[in-house]
Amino acid sequence: MRVFLSDRDVALALRPDADWQADRLSGYSLDSCGALVADQGGACDGVSAPCDDALTEPFASYFKGLGGDVKSVSGVFGPVFAAMSAHTEPAEFTAYDRRVETCVARDTAQILENPTAYNTPVNRSGLLMRARSFVRAESSDARVPSSVRRGFRRGAVQEEKRELPYARYFDVEDVYLRHPRFDGGLSPLIERTVLRSADAVTVLPYDPLRDQVVVIEQFRPAAYVRGDCHPWVLEPVAGRCDGNEPVEEVARREMIEEAGLTLLGLEKIANYYPSPGCLSEYLYTFLGLVDLSDAQSGVHGVASEDEDIQTHILSFEAAMALVASGEADDGPLLLSLYWLAANRERLRREASAA
Repeated sequence: MRVFLSDRDVALALRPDADWQADRLSGYSLDSCGALVADQGGACDGVSAPCDDALTEPFASYFKGLGGDVKSVSGVFGPVFAAMSAHTEPAEFTAYDRRVETCVARDTAQILENPTAYNTPVNRSGLLMRARSFVRAESSDARVPSSVRRGFRRGAVQEEKRELPYARYFDVEDVYLRHPRFDGGLSPLIERTVLRSADAVTVLPYDPLRDQVVVIEQFRPAAYVRGDCHPWVLEPVAGRCDGNEPVEEVARREMIEEAGLTLLGLEKIANYYPSPGCLSEYLYTFLGLVDLSDAQSGVHGVASEDEDIQTHILSFEAAMALVASGEADDGPLLLSLYWLAANRERLRREASAA
């Protein structure tokens, strides 16, 4: 018996030492996740390798999240185990899908090499979110300038190994590496621990005609763990990029869920790392243009996610008073309010002329 995968990169990420050979399954196509769907006229090319316990375990764990079953079908070399999709229609398995799945497979292999009580069973949904962030970062190279930086590139880092001892909604990764130094040398082998989280979007709602902003208030466990006497924090609307949608769509979705507001327009403020020394999170921060003529403060949030969010409608002056008093102590909120202060007159002028 052999194990079949539709993509060689995914196969190598799961088990680089297995004897992968080109294989073909007739009568099947791929769905959008890369799992097999019965298709009389189709043929799925991929790779297969002899089945053993060391290969079957990561294979089964990886494909568990595809929504189907692992079944025995016939390939060029005879019977193979392959992931059968629960979907009925084949769909294109794009280059983007393949890159994301390769990242998920790499993380799955890391976890199964060193399983702990805190990283198993494999949380595929969490790995998918972070894989999409990784691919988004890879594809941003042409859009990110490098006019002041020395020009070191990711490929110059010599990575020895990675470990994922904790992998749930967030995960903690230990990475062992050497990197170029500014004096021309190479650093010693260093160990660094990073809290990995998916990219996120923040939006500060603003009505330029009424000169009002909306801030939300919610309990934040990190503030509580730090010992803050006021772990209910004032923030802009925010949410994780947990799917394939553009960041602008995330902004629209979160505005409805967390504030009950419909976006009329978006103004880009900045894209940035809030704390790159230990946190992989990357934020896309916007100001959201809204109509607050009929809006009222209230409680919002998605019940299934245990969200309990209070909205506050404030005048611009009242919002800036929070900055002066220190009550506004959330980074994206401070950045957004300072940006609004610098662009407020333009936004009001454009709204009045519309």
